[in-house]
Amino acid sequence: MLQGFAAGGWSRSAHRFFFVPLAGLLLSSCAESPSQALCGAACVPPGATLPDTFDGGALEHRVAPREGWGGLKVRLSGDRAFVLETTRDSQLQGRRRLVAYALVSSSVLWSLEESPGEFFSDFTLHPSGDLTLAVVRTEAERGGYDLLRLSTEGQVLARAQLPDTATLPPGDVGVDLPARPFRMKSREVHALRDGWLRTEARGEDVVSAFLSLVDEPSTRPGGSSSLVTGVMALRWTEGRYAEQWSRVVDGRHRVEPAVWAYDEFRWREAPARPLLAVDGWDGRVVVGRTWNSLRCLASNALFQQPSRTECLTGENVTSPMDTEYQPFAYTAFSPEGEREETHAFVPASVAEFVVFDLAAKGGEVAVAGTVVRQDSEGVIDYYPPSPGSDGRMAPYDGYVAVLGRGSGVPRFERTVGGERADHFSALRWTEEGLLAVGASGWDRWHGGMSISRGSGPLLALVSKDGGEVRTRSLPLDGGPRHFHLLGVDAREGAVLAVGLADAPLTHSGDGGQTAAMTFGGLVVDLR
Repeated sequence: MLQGFAAGGWSRSAHRFFFVPLAGLLLSSCAESPSQALCGAACVPPGATLPDTFDGGALEHRVAPREGWGGLKVRLSGDRAFVLETTRDSQLQGRRRLVAYALVSSSVLWSLEESPGEFFSDFTLHPSGDLTLAVVRTEAERGGYDLLRLSTEGQVLARAQLPDTATLPPGDVGVDLPARPFRMKSREVHALRDGWLRTEARGEDVVSAFLSLVDEPSTRPGGSSSLVTGVMALRWTEGRYAEQWSRVVDGRHRVEPAVWAYDEFRWREAPARPLLAVDGWDGRVVVGRTWNSLRCLASNALFQQPSRTECLTGENVTSPMDTEYQPFAYTAFSPEGEREETHAFVPASVAEFVVFDLAAKGGEVAVAGTVVRQDSEGVIDYYPPSPGSDGRMAPYDGYVAVLGRGSGVPRFERTVGGERADHFSALRWTEEGLLAVGASGWDRWHGGMSISRGSGPLLALVSKDGGEVRTRSLPLDGGPRHFHLLGVDAREGAVLAVGLADAPLTHSGDGGQTAAMTFGGLVVDLR
């Protein structure tokens, strides 16, 4: 399934695929396994590195049947795994919860589920073991973005509405936005919504990036359709969050991806939602997003950068409706909130490009997603869904790049491609390289968004210098349903990834077959 790929400048050697049911085990050492057969000669010894684990570790998985809870994000701390999970019933109603699991037994230590009118958008883990959970109150007309502080035991330490950006510089609103531009309200939410309210720990403090409707009256039903992106740094002090600084990231703009562009890998989510990272090296905050022409023009109007010509004609800008070609931009802010230059990026010679995750480390920015390459004449090397078929499938490859934060210039780019389509949904920057997870072995028809072949989980480790890529996978692709990964973390040479199992393809629910739109959960453990 994952064969050698020469176009990206490297080829993969075959790995053994250990396909052993997890039998209730999430993550443990060999000695803690219920059966030595789960480890055998493949068990990585204590002190193993991530390269050791990818080369010789046991790859195990377990599946929760649908309707079940699927994983969106995971963070590891001590003997616990914290997972943001989602589920969708046969009436297409979604719910989310934040769960703490014991790593050795996989038992639930505590769980917090959404109350009616709430949407769990994101969470982050602090060095103390505390968590900050981003909660959207969906019925609030304004001021509906909350931060919830939880102890490692699940105790609620504080809950507060995201402050009203009292520190926002006047120059950030110009003449086109109200003095308090953020309504702190998002559009409709659903089970797989990639949240508009993001959080990232900065020590025990927190940074939040958010997309919001503009806070202004409108004759339109539901108010203004204009959007504005912001970022806020908050200090955790005396049991509460206090605003340190706030900035507008992008001024008034719109994002309107076409309804027909729905897909189950969250392509349609990417044009709108912000991505957020904090560089622990110097405390700088990085906010990333798909760079459309209206966001670019708003930046030009407020911050005189980039040029209006670049916004209207540049190749690194897309339309507010596009879901396939999504140039990426990021803006860094100093620890004190000073805005730095915005850098827009799209790889050379691509017909399609999407970034699904972002990380920052040591003065650099890493992105992960997918590309479709084209040659100098714009020709794409499509492949058939089966031998002898006249069908043409788009050749997506998983994509990882590291850029200079201050320059936007790639230090390296790597693609991970097999015989069919691949992509990365989540990224973690470890001391031993970039850890990315997503899906492989799926097919998408060219010229549309319809997926006709189910995926299997894909894990990759890109070395720090980009010179070596290791991959692992499980042979779960090829059927009428998806098995793909959406979140990952690593600890002491072991990897834990979460995602969806038995999940729908694009047209699974056609004809009113809403029960086919449910999904289960997937946990993959590489150790």
